Amino acid sequence: MEATELSTNKKAWQEAYEVILDNILSLSIKPGEAVTEIALSERFGIGRTPVREALKRLEQEGLIVTHNARKKVYILSIKEIEEIFDLKAAIEGRVAKWAALRGSDDDFAELHVIQEEMKLFLAARQTDQKDEETWLQQWLELDRRLHAHLFKMADNKRSESVVKNLNVQWHRLKVGILAMEGRIDKTVAEHQQFVETILVKQADLAEEQMIAHLDNLKRELVKLLRVYHYPA
Repeated sequence: MEATELSTNKKAWQEAYEVILDNILSLSIKPGEAVTEIALSERFGIGRTPVREALKRLEQEGLIVTHNARKKVYILSIKEIEEIFDLKAAIEGRVAKWAALRGSDDDFAELHVIQEEMKLFLAARQTDQKDEETWLQQWLELDRRLHAHLFKMADNKRSESVVKNLNVQWHRLKVGILAMEGRIDKTVAEHQQFVETILVKQADLAEEQMIAHLDNLKRELVKLLRVYHYPA
């Protein structure tokens, strides 16, 4: 009986965590917004106990903070964003290099498939009349698959775990900057560049291009946030 209850509670807690996290990342729950067990429980139709446990985990991950006994969605400072990107550049640059050096023939074949999908994605944007939100979601999924595959090729699970945690922290801002006019196309072009370099196994150049891509994104993001008087 106890084992069954534990399993049920764990499932409810995980579901609550995923629902709340998804709403934070999609900006349905905005940075700086106050959150309470009661409000979230009523909003999503989830019991208060699993909501409480979910908030504990989100606080451990840095997405929720408690101040004066009140919980709210954490707002990253510009300095913290710069630190995140510096870490991402150091790790993901090396991942690109390792992918070029360590990938198997099957890995390179799959990477080529993803490369072709990126080409089709850009071509379709010239002709298909879809709204930008649809394009954004399609690119985010393709981007997720690409980077997951690069980590597989690099064969370094710890680097993947660290970057995954960093990405959760800044994903809300990623959605915002990609929604800017022209940014999706520019991002895809930068990805095509380092993917092509990995495919021809130019490891050092792939590392440089990945770092350059992330540095470009950091500069644009910080510039935008300063316009909106984001906390330094």
